Amino acid sequence: MKVMTAMYTIRRGGAYDRFVMMLEAFLERDCEIHCLSLSPIQIKHSLFHNHVMYFPFKTTDGLIVRLLVLSVFPLWCIWIAWRNGIDLLIAFGSLYAFIQGFSKWFLKRPMVTFIRGNSSFGLKMRNSFRYAVYLNRAIENIGLHFSDRIITNNITARGEILNGLGKKKNIDVQVLCNNIPPMDIHEPEDISKTREKYGITGDAKILVTAGILNRGKNIETLIECLPKIQAKNIYVLVVGEGSTKADSRYQESLQRLTKQLEIDKRVIFTGWLEKEDLWKIFLASDVFVLPSSSEGMPNAMLEALGLNLPCFGSRIPGVIDILQYDELTFDPRDEKAVVDKIQQLFTDQEYLDRVKGLCQERKNAFVFDWKERVFQVTNDTRLSVAKR
Repeated sequence: MKVMTAMYTIRRGGAYDRFVMMLEAFLERDCEIHCLSLSPIQIKHSLFHNHVMYFPFKTTDGLIVRLLVLSVFPLWCIWIAWRNGIDLLIAFGSLYAFIQGFSKWFLKRPMVTFIRGNSSFGLKMRNSFRYAVYLNRAIENIGLHFSDRIITNNITARGEILNGLGKKKNIDVQVLCNNIPPMDIHEPEDISKTREKYGITGDAKILVTAGILNRGKNIETLIECLPKIQAKNIYVLVVGEGSTKADSRYQESLQRLTKQLEIDKRVIFTGWLEKEDLWKIFLASDVFVLPSSSEGMPNAMLEALGLNLPCFGSRIPGVIDILQYDELTFDPRDEKAVVDKIQQLFTDQEYLDRVKGLCQERKNAFVFDWKERVFQVTNDTRLSVAKR
């Protein structure tokens, strides 16, 4: 089977990790992959073909580049798909569904679209122009209507997509949650050494949060809670960094906030860490807290569960799909609820045991072969469309 997909550029973050996992799912099953991008994708495999479109610009960001992508990429997709005899189109996001949708329409090939989050929300968080948000929504909607099957990673997103599709009910919309990936630490490290690396003593309590640092992560809520927790010697480790200038400004605002609250010695920004280093921090921590205001399905939380770290998270789509129980979730606007949960975790052994038991139950629900399911659902689409 020959598959065509596209990715603007590979960056850090869970969505890009899943994209690479999706590519691996097909390559491991001897499928030929043709991937269009603006910068080289570092995958070495005889069946992986990266078609890179070069623009005469120093950066792949910016309005001009994005407009060029929207105008040129669809035609380039048609050419690549036709020349290579593509059997299946995979769009990793509604924008890419728009870009590849013309190939589907022109060449009559099936297309599966994976939805990982709400990109319009991201534009709002970056304070983009209102008309840019409206245009983005329109493009996303067209892309979704091009699709034969849409795969999202949480139940709420599925309902929103079905409502947005309206009368076009012949598009199948399914939910495929993220999984807990295999986590092998090749260079194990003593927990005390991990703590020592960040200047944290063995008797201290560590709250950890992780991900792409943008306003949607709502880290300020966690920072503002720290002085209110009635427990001594507590640290917050913030793992990650932003991917845009707006994200950098957000991180700077968080650092200023820690100084204003006089807790800058107890809030540690580690920057971006490779997976193994992140997992070592999870093993050395006491609780993972994710106060986000918007998520698709956070991989960092799943990885924390996979390493048996107790988890608390916002009562929002994506997070609620993972944690489910009220004991493990909170309103991201309610600082008192966050403080109460963390404080009780550190002072009430019975509550701690209850939280650990619920997290273990939720962990078990996400141990499955994600790559196998991705392959099955996309291949089934190809076969069902061929029978029409």
